Amino acid sequence: MKMKKVAAMGMAAVTALSMLAGCGSSGGSSSSSSAEKTAESGSAQATSDSGEAEDIVFAIPLSKTVDMSPIEDEVNKITENKLNVHVKIEGISMANYSNQVGLMMSGGEQIDIVSWIGTYSSLIAKKQLMPMTDLIDQYGADAKEVLGEEFLKSTTSNGDLYGLPVNNGKAAVLNLVIRKDLVEELNLPVDQLTQAADFDGYCKNLDLITEMYAKIHEAHPEMACVVPSQTNPNGFMITGVPFVDGLNDSLGVLMPGEDSKLENIYATSEFEKLCEYAYDWNQSGYVLEDATTTQETNNTYMQNNRAATFFITGEEGQAEQITTATGVDVESIKLVEPYITTASVNGIGFGISSTSKHPEAAMKFLNEMYSNADLVNLLDWGIEGVHYEVQDDGTVDFPEGVDASNTTYGLNMDWFFGNQFLSKIWGKGRDTTIYERLEANNKNAQFTPVMGFSYNSEPVSTEIAAISNVTNQYLPGLQCGSLNPSETIPEFLQALDDAGINVVIEEKQKQLDEWKANNQ
Repeated sequence: MKMKKVAAMGMAAVTALSMLAGCGSSGGSSSSSSAEKTAESGSAQATSDSGEAEDIVFAIPLSKTVDMSPIEDEVNKITENKLNVHVKIEGISMANYSNQVGLMMSGGEQIDIVSWIGTYSSLIAKKQLMPMTDLIDQYGADAKEVLGEEFLKSTTSNGDLYGLPVNNGKAAVLNLVIRKDLVEELNLPVDQLTQAADFDGYCKNLDLITEMYAKIHEAHPEMACVVPSQTNPNGFMITGVPFVDGLNDSLGVLMPGEDSKLENIYATSEFEKLCEYAYDWNQSGYVLEDATTTQETNNTYMQNNRAATFFITGEEGQAEQITTATGVDVESIKLVEPYITTASVNGIGFGISSTSKHPEAAMKFLNEMYSNADLVNLLDWGIEGVHYEVQDDGTVDFPEGVDASNTTYGLNMDWFFGNQFLSKIWGKGRDTTIYERLEANNKNAQFTPVMGFSYNSEPVSTEIAAISNVTNQYLPGLQCGSLNPSETIPEFLQALDDAGINVVIEEKQKQLDEWKANNQ
């Protein structure tokens, strides 16, 4: 069902959608199909050349009810005048987006631009994206320059480009979030924590954090030194070995410095050592007692003065966001240098539907979404004077009489529409340099040596389902420190073997070898 307005949905559904990444293949339509599509669109291009605007349908996932009509009208004032393209924005409930797009395509409904949140590989496997190598060269020079060769590798398969990843901060790393009042009261040496460049440096940070936990526990035994970063499954995130490319699902990974041979991350000495940190913290009384089963969020524990720290994966501005959400002043300290993988780049993006009859017009619009600040801010924040006003400090915020409860737009999706670095900062008083820092972090990060590789997990879906049951059984206890790693990991590894992890790794290794032969 097409919708101008979409029903609201919970963040759980958004999270579930984003977890679909990695279930497709690195295949797709061939270059010849791109030529065929270009030929098919000849009549549409002739229409454009005759002066009549081409109509395209831009299908976007939305997580709340909005009135898209006035936004669409303003978008077309830009695109019709500059591109001779008329855009129909088709809002679809984020919970049903992937299924609805598939139904529209198979049912012959017009759909020209599609997006994804964690489902790029699935779109490739289903051949729902049109190759756009020639299109971007002819109509997308700005987008190509903005994204650069390395980011475009993430959406390239068999030599053809299939999509444009969103241009936003990709260099998220593990952070320690800690209360400022405790830092000051106990003179905690947080300034000695560094962005580690290797595993040993990361462990030095964990050693220093252990010393700080001892001081916190002695001074405030009523407060958990650390609470889970996440729930379902629960964990602290510290057991994620840094500088590893998990290749979508961590079932067969490239360890630091490796570009070919996959390993079982759970069988490595690095994973065991990180689990030992969690176990030692638990045994010392630093960990929340019901850490493996709690369903409360880390922010809730911080807000209620029941937590001293937690770990998150994030970019710039984390402390500000958490302080705003909890009312507690915190510091957020990065613990490792950034390492960018294929999954971290192509997690969100846009492509041209394989059924589009107007690919040139679609490419023109996509190029504009990566280069035109007026278009980006219109999609991000709505209409100036109606949905937002520019503040004295250059940020944007609600106009007088408008707030989150009564705005007719308010998507808060500046992370989504093309080039976030063209977006204005929401919230008066916010740091207006944050996008500059995010962009610099992207440029300075390390990149995986296999940028662009995604594997098709369908051949081993049965084994993956069985492995999921095993990891759900063992990982919360290992990651939260309630299970002794020296006793539990051998049992865990045997259960993984029985579930078929070696079959999965062999299949992924085969696909990686084939990809490297064709791409490097």
